[in-house]
Amino acid sequence: MSSVALAAAALTAVLFWSVLINPNDHFFTAGGDALQSYYATAFYALHDVGDRFTGMNYPFGEHFNYPNLQPLIAVVLNFLQRHGVPAGYYTVGITNLLALASLVVTPVVLYAILRRTHLPVLYAAVLALIIGFMSPQVLRLDAHLSLSYACFVPLLWYCIIRMQEEPQQWRWYVLFALGSLLMGSVMLYFLACGCFFLLAHVLILAWQQPRMRPWLGRMVLAALLPLLLFRGYLWATDHVADRPPNPYGLLVYVATPTSVFLPVLGPLHEWGQRHGLPQADGMEGLSYVGLVCTATLFVTLILGAINLVRRRQWRRLGRPALPLHLRTGLWAATLLLLLAFGLPFKWRWFDWLTDHSGPVKQFRSLGRFAWPFYYVASTYTAYALYRLWRYLRRQRRQAVAWVGVPLLLLWAAESWMQVSAKADQVTASSGASAFLDPNKDLISRLTWTNRKASDFQAILPLPYYNIGTDKFDLSGSGNSIYQADKASATTGLPLLACYVSRASVGQAMLHVQLLSSELVPKELLTYFPNQKPLLLLVTPDALTEAEQRLVRLGKLLLQAPEGALYELPIAALAATSQLRERAIADSLLPRLPQRANGLRVTTPAGVMLQSFDQAKDRRGRLGAGAFYEPKEGFSILYDGALPMPADTGRYEAGVWIYGKMDYGYGNMQVKLYDAAGQMLDHQTADARHATEVLGEWVRVVVPFRRTQSAVRIEVLYDNRGLLVDDLLIRPANTDVYYYVGTGARRKLVKNTYPLNP
Repeated sequence: MSSVALAAAALTAVLFWSVLINPNDHFFTAGGDALQSYYATAFYALHDVGDRFTGMNYPFGEHFNYPNLQPLIAVVLNFLQRHGVPAGYYTVGITNLLALASLVVTPVVLYAILRRTHLPVLYAAVLALIIGFMSPQVLRLDAHLSLSYACFVPLLWYCIIRMQEEPQQWRWYVLFALGSLLMGSVMLYFLACGCFFLLAHVLILAWQQPRMRPWLGRMVLAALLPLLLFRGYLWATDHVADRPPNPYGLLVYVATPTSVFLPVLGPLHEWGQRHGLPQADGMEGLSYVGLVCTATLFVTLILGAINLVRRRQWRRLGRPALPLHLRTGLWAATLLLLLAFGLPFKWRWFDWLTDHSGPVKQFRSLGRFAWPFYYVASTYTAYALYRLWRYLRRQRRQAVAWVGVPLLLLWAAESWMQVSAKADQVTASSGASAFLDPNKDLISRLTWTNRKASDFQAILPLPYYNIGTDKFDLSGSGNSIYQADKASATTGLPLLACYVSRASVGQAMLHVQLLSSELVPKELLTYFPNQKPLLLLVTPDALTEAEQRLVRLGKLLLQAPEGALYELPIAALAATSQLRERAIADSLLPRLPQRANGLRVTTPAGVMLQSFDQAKDRRGRLGAGAFYEPKEGFSILYDGALPMPADTGRYEAGVWIYGKMDYGYGNMQVKLYDAAGQMLDHQTADARHATEVLGEWVRVVVPFRRTQSAVRIEVLYDNRGLLVDDLLIRPANTDVYYYVGTGARRKLVKNTYPLNP
């Protein structure tokens, strides 16, 4: 076993030598989820304590289980930092080394499994290295560092194997439960994957092994207790009540036969691309077992089917002639593979199951449950090849037996190509040591303006980003995220931005509202603990009109190649144009003739307002009614004549959607038709990019231009559980005024925005 560890360490050194000699100077990826993992872990280690992460989502912060910070590692680094060891400043290097250390440990664990499969020492050692370095977790090194610990799944499988061998020994159940909890405190998917794998074993053992039934209760307890403890911990410590109940991706981030059985990286993958082989969609379902394993499984299925049909030995289907842990492991891993394929949720007649599978829906990347199949299938392949070699030797067919050598070489070559391709990617980036150096960030230059970081209460990065609710998808830019993370980690200033999975929808709406127009009061400001200004960090990227307005409100402090710093007073951000607009309306309204439904319009152009006051659903925004469609699909909000008289200028169709719907925000579409019914134009707006937030409603706008021959307009909304109100179609140069309510509740409205203070 020590020889396997030494060989694994040597291979890791050869592949990742530049990282090993200077681990703190390498980002495995300097962006995306990998950068967030570095940042969140470092910020917590340097500035936080307890179960709160305050680096993002200011002023609320976040439960530290949700940012991508690997809680167990972050807690240890934080403890060391608070006790005089500057571990937080070496977060990048420590995180990198832990991920690479798992590459050394994985072959050792696999060697132990292969030896328990009765394989010879040298053969088991070689296969342990091949299987370990081809692990699907290796593919995560440049994206999801918290998912890159290749040794976790084999360790849990080893505990399950020992449970079957020594069911009366409590230590294996306890080790499994403790191990899965610790792994879950690094990344929750490992906890779920291990516990689901054990529960699948319970089902198979209950079917195949009657003698094990007295011990199955222990297995169920070992599988469910960690899940229940973790859920109870979150219930007791996480007080956010409006996390997304239906995260995006349950039927999208799945594995496919292509992602499991065909090459996904390296020369063989490129060859497949050139020759038209199917390609895996995305990386969430990648769990490639290798061509040798794929061929072995295929031959096994064919031979097994022939034997079943010819000899009618149907009982052998459930109990093939394999070691117990391989027999049960193959069946259990196959059950998880089906789940990873999205079954049964993909089948339309199981929609009801999808709707009522709340806890499972939170594990939206079902493709990750293919990981156990990789390790079990690879172990089975190693066992089958060895048994075949022994059989041929006994039959004195040595020449044929040695055909296994090219197969092992092919398997080793695939493993090397996959891990070396990934090593080339993650070792290419250097310069990470500056990320946590307080003397090399943009904010350190504030001293040039006689200012310091403590003069501000938070950093507002532009381009702005708010990612994680599956409602909004404001992705900012790579520059703004990097510079904001760097400035926040080195200064301790929190970010008025969010890159947190399953973040609070209500809190995200308050943050996005900072980009809303001057007609919208900024409710988030009432939660700020003081009146210190905000620090705008603006990187040299394209800004939206809303972001440019924020820049105009600020005072330039510093301009540098990597970005600019502005001081944004709270009073400037809090100011609205409601009083000014009300004064303009008071001067205009007496001169504007009243149209149908009480509308007053500033130009002769035709407009259309649909307030849905007579709709059955009574959850209206300004009035009593609103349009509601619970089913998934296109809802027709308006289909009729284009408001006349019309011109050929720019128009907009805008509607308010309820921001706390159970599902995402979908998209809004506008179609224009001529008198013959031919479609002339089709425009779409992705509601995830909306920034107008007022109360619990979000405004979605589709700009379009009317052509001369357009006479009919159709407004559609594609979503599920849709609740919308106040659809307005108007020329962009035309304002629409009207009143809602009666008596003391009567309000003046401009373009669906109430003007009452």
